[in-house]
Amino acid sequence: MQMKEKLSPFQASILIYLIQSGVTLFSLPRLVAEAFGTNGWIGLIIISIIVNMNLFLIWVVYKLSKGKSMLEIISIFPKWITLPIFLFIAGVWLLLGVLVMVKFCMILRVLFFGNVSLIYLLSMAYLLTYMLLKMDLYQIAKSTVVLFYFTIWTVFLLAFHLPEFSFIRLTPFIFKGETDMLKGGVNIFTALLGYELSILFIHMIERKQLKSLIAGNTITSIIYLGVTFVSYGFFSFEQLLREMYPVVTLLGYISFPVLERVENFTFSVFGLKVLMTTVMYLWGTKELLQYQFKKIKSTFLLIGILIISFFVSFIPKVIKDVEQWLTYITYACTVIAFLLPIFLLITVLFTKKLNRMPANE
Repeated sequence: MQMKEKLSPFQASILIYLIQSGVTLFSLPRLVAEAFGTNGWIGLIIISIIVNMNLFLIWVVYKLSKGKSMLEIISIFPKWITLPIFLFIAGVWLLLGVLVMVKFCMILRVLFFGNVSLIYLLSMAYLLTYMLLKMDLYQIAKSTVVLFYFTIWTVFLLAFHLPEFSFIRLTPFIFKGETDMLKGGVNIFTALLGYELSILFIHMIERKQLKSLIAGNTITSIIYLGVTFVSYGFFSFEQLLREMYPVVTLLGYISFPVLERVENFTFSVFGLKVLMTTVMYLWGTKELLQYQFKKIKSTFLLIGILIISFFVSFIPKVIKDVEQWLTYITYACTVIAFLLPIFLLITVLFTKKLNRMPANE
């Protein structure tokens, strides 16, 4: 079904931001310290620029194809060629969407709700996912704007740590220590994944497509940079390396007269961002499978995806298993994020050349 209404630039930017904002944020300062060493927050700027370059490539594909969607570009190939490619991408996106939610629910249960069953938490998550995925992308995007205003206030909690912030803890050294820039840099890059889904809906943005996508990534990058910078100035470098979830520890230092466990409440609110990440990855999965299996009704396909997702959720038993799975899946997703636009660009250029051939003859 074609979408009647297009996304505004603001809606597109917020959608990108909420897809990117994942549970990795809570361990991001430690990951940055492990990857880049002292003053590693500077490395986040480099990673963000790489993401913007990838978004520029997606926009180039969109412009050269004269506004065609990814599925229209790919339609020159027979279904038997696109089937294995789309099944692989759909499988990776489904697993990533599922594992992000599973990891969040496991952390939520371990840190705050030890007596609550994981089945209960995941059942609620998939029920909300189903309710959102029943809508078209325009309706989902409108929901994300509401969620944005409901969650963005959590960023300002960083101001409570400024009295304890010390520039001395930053040290004058840049990228010093036992660093692993290549592998660590890839791990940091995966924290910004989600933007690649824009390749499916860039044609649905009414104007300023490139600016909208870059603005969304910029919002995420600024928040990540702010959280990491404050963590570097709040903890010593050695403390930062020891903290499993530095951001949760940061939140633990905040207290209000009417709310004792701020980290409990904030972490729960953050679940709405994780929900949107899961929703959009499963939306991307549904779009690819719907293209390949047009005879299956959209509702049946959606229910099938959610049933598979629900059962896959219980294969990894502990957080360590989930993180191991996520490592491999995010690597696969990173490869897709870079190679898919390149493949589409080659397809567009090849199609243009074919269309010009009769005229040359």
